[in-house]
Amino acid sequence: MTIVFFGTSGFAVPSLVKLSKFHDIAAVVTKPDKPKGRNLKPAPSLIKIKADSLNIPVISIDGMPAPQALAVLKKFEADLFVVIAYGQILPVEILSLPKRYSIGLHASLLPKYRGASPINWAILEGEEKTGVTVFKLSEKMDAGEIIMQKDSDILSSDNAETLSEKLSNLGANLLVRAVDSIEEGKAPSTGQDETLATFTSKLKKEDGRINWNKPAAEVHNKVRAFYGWPGAFSRLNGRTIKILAAEPADLPTQKGLAPGKIAALDSGGMIAACGESFLRIKELQAEGGKRMKAKDYVLGNNVSIGDSFGS
Repeated sequence: MTIVFFGTSGFAVPSLVKLSKFHDIAAVVTKPDKPKGRNLKPAPSLIKIKADSLNIPVISIDGMPAPQALAVLKKFEADLFVVIAYGQILPVEILSLPKRYSIGLHASLLPKYRGASPINWAILEGEEKTGVTVFKLSEKMDAGEIIMQKDSDILSSDNAETLSEKLSNLGANLLVRAVDSIEEGKAPSTGQDETLATFTSKLKKEDGRINWNKPAAEVHNKVRAFYGWPGAFSRLNGRTIKILAAEPADLPTQKGLAPGKIAALDSGGMIAACGESFLRIKELQAEGGKRMKAKDYVLGNNVSIGDSFGS
């Protein structure tokens, strides 16, 4: 089948690679190069880099008047549009262009966790299972008929980065199966139960701020969920600290120990009190510094039992 592929982030790369082995990718539509780095030099999306390496034409329709964008896309005479982590909701006029229809790959078991950040919020909510869904795109976000789904365990060791990699590869394999079934005219289709729908919002930097009054398990989930960006962070002795790796810890309850207080220091790092139980901080990054073991940070920054994390 002839496919036009829409994508921008690295999550979509395995799907592009896999699809290109079995189907004709007429073009990749991605977002324009964005300024990055200290010098704000325009840099291509990861999808553009991969498409160039595969000799697939790359276009951007950002800023085009609607009639012009429709005309550009119509020329490809695509059987199918595939949209993955593109970064923008496409209007129904574009979704209706292919000879078959348009499909998406979403990193959750729809209808749960519709929206921009399904991987992060599944971890934040303490889910033990998630998955990927191939579905028909419709005017309403992530609400179209389900074609195929595949579930995946969320391990206690998973963070947003590792789970995203796992799901992107799982999704690529599922997508090829789904596209093959569409080509054969055998694709299943099941409507979503709107009563089960949940929604995720786009992440903001402030989402990463740690509330030490929460149970240790919830703080741990935040560290895992917001790994990378925006990061789970707090203040310690006047510096903003981003916590990169942690785990719940067992300590005898200590009377009068306020949430955020450092209760112990050991070879595994520093142990802070939470609203319920304790959290061992294993790896961190101080503002302006590099990633390091928490135990090494303690030695180099005069951190003591009784110091307190907080705003």
